[in-house]
Amino acid sequence: MKKFNSRKSFMVPILISFMIILAVIGSGDQFYIGLLIPFPIMLYLVWMWFDTYYVIVGDKLTYKSALFKGTIDINTIREINTGKTLYAGLKPSLAGNGLVIKYNKWDDIYLSPTDSKQFVEVLKSINPQIKVQQ
Repeated sequence: MKKFNSRKSFMVPILISFMIILAVIGSGDQFYIGLLIPFPIMLYLVWMWFDTYYVIVGDKLTYKSALFKGTIDINTIREINTGKTLYAGLKPSLAGNGLVIKYNKWDDIYLSPTDSKQFVEVLKSINPQIKVQQ
């Protein structure tokens, strides 16, 4: 088993701080009402911060980011694009400049492990057919 944590961007703590400020400013005299929207968002962001990681066990890649989780058969991975920032789709990640992993026929996912190079090497050691593109 090999576990990789997600690289963390400075944006998540900024969003949490913004939600705290929004809760304080928006609450006025009714502090509890001001927390109805920002507090659940803050909790979700903190949950993502501490619970986003990727695990490789055998020939399976498992990803987890708060509510988002799943498993990919490494033998179905066709291509890995490195150094990507903009991406539309499933993104269990906390940072930009990550990896777009294309698997099966049409599926892809964006991940940002702390050590992308080692992550790709482990995947390629299991499935040498993976094409890596910059």
